Amino acid sequence: MQKERYSFIILAAGKGTRMKSRRPKVLHEVAGEPIISHIISTIFSIKKRIDLDKVVVVLGNESKEIELFIKDNFDGIDIVIQKEQLGTADAVISTKKIFKNYKGKIIVLCGDTPLISINLLLDLIKLSNNYKIGLSGFKAKNPFGYGRVILNKFIKVKAIVEESDASSFEKKIDLCNSGMYAINGKLLFSLLSKVKLNTKKNEMYLTDIIYLANKEGIEIGISYNKEIESLGVNDREGLAMAEKEMQIILRKKAMQKGATLIAPETVFFCKDTKISKDVYIGPNVVFGPGVKIGEGVKIEAFCHIEGVTIKKDCIIGPFARLRPGTVLESSVKVGNFVEVKKSKIKKGAKVNHLSYIGDSDIGNNVNVGAGVITCNYDGVNKNKTKIGNNSFIGSNVSLVAPIKVGSDSIIGAGSVITKNVSNNMLAVERNKQVTVRKRNKK
Repeated sequence: MQKERYSFIILAAGKGTRMKSRRPKVLHEVAGEPIISHIISTIFSIKKRIDLDKVVVVLGNESKEIELFIKDNFDGIDIVIQKEQLGTADAVISTKKIFKNYKGKIIVLCGDTPLISINLLLDLIKLSNNYKIGLSGFKAKNPFGYGRVILNKFIKVKAIVEESDASSFEKKIDLCNSGMYAINGKLLFSLLSKVKLNTKKNEMYLTDIIYLANKEGIEIGISYNKEIESLGVNDREGLAMAEKEMQIILRKKAMQKGATLIAPETVFFCKDTKISKDVYIGPNVVFGPGVKIGEGVKIEAFCHIEGVTIKKDCIIGPFARLRPGTVLESSVKVGNFVEVKKSKIKKGAKVNHLSYIGDSDIGNNVNVGAGVITCNYDGVNKNKTKIGNNSFIGSNVSLVAPIKVGSDSIIGAGSVITKNVSNNMLAVERNKQVTVRKRNKK
């Protein structure tokens, strides 16, 4: 017996005018990742559990930016352009050529729901194995604005009624339509061929397939998801709500993996932040994309960390900024008001106070004093600074790159170093101090 195939259609052709942005709505970020990326990644995460066939994203005419993003970040995605914005049913109809003679199941999703979960998708897939057509619904505390799901006495879907068309009785129903469907592919396009244009709004509604299926005596099942999983981002307020809910999920995951968050509500993660056990995170810490944190790391308050690998037992902050391309080996200390960019700091090294380290390679057990600056930019190029193992860099030193400081060397405080320093050397550059007797005023 042939294994059942499953395909997904993601509807992302909306103009997103309410975002009031030059950027397409589905490319706005939640937890450091575009909305559309969350949805595609969730689909790909269940690849091992199902026979995933096609993933199709429906876009509008002016969506080149979205198309390029998808092609740059995901393989095996089909892009379909909806030539006219004639509603959700028309958007699905635009995929008809791709699904010609398709015998598998199709899951239809909204392109603006970043909080969609693996469980929601698996529940829809399970539903599709028991019914020719099914939908995902949720109980809303405040159902205003949502389409209501009407059930029959057998707890099957009888109808979907839009808010604007609902009676006073129907408006009291708290079971709402998520806009996500699971349906036999052949049946889907058969029903869509009968959907008519709503002349008042010049749109064809995907919800009409529920009415048509009932008319043909087809049983319609329903699976239940959490309301927040159906949260569609339509404006900046919706984006903020999605960010808030995503952060709650990510904070919980971090703590479940063994991290201590002193004030969880003040810590902000990216979707791809990787945290090991026994990590301590103080208040008001922000993680950008591409952060990996090893065991036993301590991150004090008010740090900003992005594109960084931090290995075990490091201590960061407070008030430290770690920028992309930085790698901290084990037991490194980066202290208050220190900025590190595109640098490798090796085991046991310390950069404790008020310093800037950029485009540098810092050796084992190096001590970098307060106020040290690697002068890495000459106005044209970014240049490298290399400091050997066990060297000591005094306070308020400027290292003018490109430059090398050997192992076991000392750089005197206040020096501006422009020439390479060999191993086991002391380098000092400063003007001679002059002390003059103070004159008394007459």
